[in-house]
Amino acid sequence: MNVNLINTTENKLLERKEVEAEVSFDGATPKRAQIKDAVCQKIAANPELVVLRKVASSFGRKAVKVTIHAYSAKEKLMATEPIFIKVREGLMPKPEKKKKAAAAPRKRKE
Repeated sequence: MNVNLINTTENKLLERKEVEAEVSFDGATPKRAQIKDAVCQKIAANPELVVLRKVASSFGRKAVKVTIHAYSAKEKLMATEPIFIKVREGLMPKPEKKKKAAAAPRKRKE
């Protein structure tokens, strides 16, 4: 797997690095965890503080474009990222859906 960094931005307000990269590979598209580990090695970041935001593949190409956010602290990551991203990354359990209460039958107008 070959990682080519396209753009790196330092977001001081949110205390994170925003990285766009292109990951090329042979064979099938690698799993998200494998892509995350490869980019973390390239940018020398702790995988526990990195969130894989987006993976975009193009038809017929053996490469994907990825967007990664690398945080400086776990607290900032948990406060900033949306719930669905934290669930997808395994940082928190999936929230339970609330069941709707059975509604009373409606009366028909005559």
